[in-house]
Amino acid sequence: MHKLLFPAIAVGLAATTAYADPMETITARQDYYKSLGAVMKPMGGIVKDFDAGAAQAEAVKLEAALAVDVAPLFAPGTSDAEFPGKTRAMSKIWENMEDVGAKGKAMHEAAAEVIAAANAGDAGAFAAAYGKLGGTCKACHDSYRVPE
Repeated sequence: MHKLLFPAIAVGLAATTAYADPMETITARQDYYKSLGAVMKPMGGIVKDFDAGAAQAEAVKLEAALAVDVAPLFAPGTSDAEFPGKTRAMSKIWENMEDVGAKGKAMHEAAAEVIAAANAGDAGAFAAAYGKLGGTCKACHDSYRVPE
């Protein structure tokens, strides 16, 4: 099992690994998205108490995390239909890859806004972009992740 303690590890795993075992794919996917969440979490505090240096540091981490090609993490046969209780990825992901891709593109566009605002030191733009980024995550979760 992969334990991702730093987003750079996720970058290496997702970008270079093809998994023969579906459970390894599921675990890698879960680990990657947990690491992405760990990158995004401190940004919420920065929104509340803006610090340009901290925003820039977190933007670097976000950019690295989103440079990952996640396609290998979405191998067919790794949904909740095949592995109930092991993953929350709904099987309809693989029926709607065009929409999943569009949601992923929206996430990357919102992340680019976060990064630009951080680099500009613009607290208002950072907060707005961070909210938009969170909305893109929610949109995908609402459509394609089994509720808790």
